[in-house]
Amino acid sequence: MKHLVFARSPGVRRGTFEERSLLPVSAACIVANAMRERLTTLCGRCVDLRLWPPAVPCASAWETILRGAQLHVIRGSLCDAAFVLRPFDAQALATLLFGERPCEHAERALSPLESEITRRAIAAVAVTLAPVCGEGTVEPRSSRTSFVTYFELHVLEPAPLCIGIALSREPPQTSAAAILPEHVTRASVTASVEIALAPARAADVAELRRGDILPALLERAVMRVNGHRCAVGRCGVRAPRYAFEVSDRA
Repeated sequence: MKHLVFARSPGVRRGTFEERSLLPVSAACIVANAMRERLTTLCGRCVDLRLWPPAVPCASAWETILRGAQLHVIRGSLCDAAFVLRPFDAQALATLLFGERPCEHAERALSPLESEITRRAIAAVAVTLAPVCGEGTVEPRSSRTSFVTYFELHVLEPAPLCIGIALSREPPQTSAAAILPEHVTRASVTASVEIALAPARAADVAELRRGDILPALLERAVMRVNGHRCAVGRCGVRAPRYAFEVSDRA
C-alpha cells in the first residue's frame, strides 16, 4: 500500500508516496521470537537475532534478494511463504547445526549431508511462520514464486547469518467495527453508593465496636459504577425502600 511521507528537511517539506507493507511489525516479532526459540533448541546454544521489519521490495530488489538463493516454500492457509537462504547463509546455517562456527571463506555448494540437515531444520522451524501465512506444508522449489512482502531475521550469535522470509501477498486491509451506544447499553455494570459520615475523633474511631452507630450525612452521597464516580446526590427512603436521588453528574 502507498503511504504519504514527507522528507526530513527544514521549511516546506516535499511529500511523496512510498510503498509500505501492511504486515504488522508485531506479527513479524512473533515469528522472530518463535524462530529464536526453535533455533536455540536445534543448535543447543542460545541464539540472538534481530528483526529487519516488513517491506515491499521493488522488482530490482527482488532480483537481488532471490539471486542464487534457496527457496523453501510453505503453502499456507492464508498465503504462500518462503524461507530465503542465500548461499553463504545456507552454508552458515548448516555449519551451525553441526555445532561449528562458519569459516570466513568463499561460498561453496552444500554437501548432500548438509543439504539434508538444512532441509530438516527448515521443516522444524516452518511452524514459526503460522502467524503470517497460516498452517501449511514445506516444499523446496527452485522456481521463483511471485512474492510481495519481505522481512529478514539476522542471527548475531552464535554465528552471523540471515534468514529471509517472503510472503506471496499482503494481509487484507480491515477496519475495526465502530462501537455504537446501542452495543453497550445492555451491558451489566456494578453500581454502588458511598455515604459520607459525620466528622469523628480519631480516638472514637479507634474504639469502634460491633453494633456502634455512626451518624451519616445523607446529603453527601456519591454513586460509582464499576468503581468510577458518575453522580452525586443524597440518600433516603422512598416507598419504602432505600433510594438515591441524583443531584448532579460527577
